[in-house]
Amino acid sequence: MTMRVDRQNVKAAKKILAGMGLTPRTAIDAFLAKVVSQKAIPFPLAMPDSEYAKVEYNMTPADLTVFDRRMDLMVAAEKKSGTIKSVTSIASLRE
Repeated sequence: MTMRVDRQNVKAAKKILAGMGLTPRTAIDAFLAKVVSQKAIPFPLAMPDSEYAKVEYNMTPADLTVFDRRMDLMVAAEKKSGTIKSVTSIASLRE
């Protein structure tokens, strides 16, 4: 297999892997073996909501806290007015 990878990542990874007694090749072999055994990539690729908001909307943690509070207040008001109902079972969805 031949692949192109970021040189800075390779350089940094080589140092870390050497400290673990591994080469990049053995690390990649281990990664591929894990993919085969799990039939998936062995770590999450999704970004946490806070990181996504930061990247996509340039929101700070303080902005997210304010937004969360506003959403909580809106949901509470909707529940109070009866627009939003709690679902406890399939039967409660039919009501």
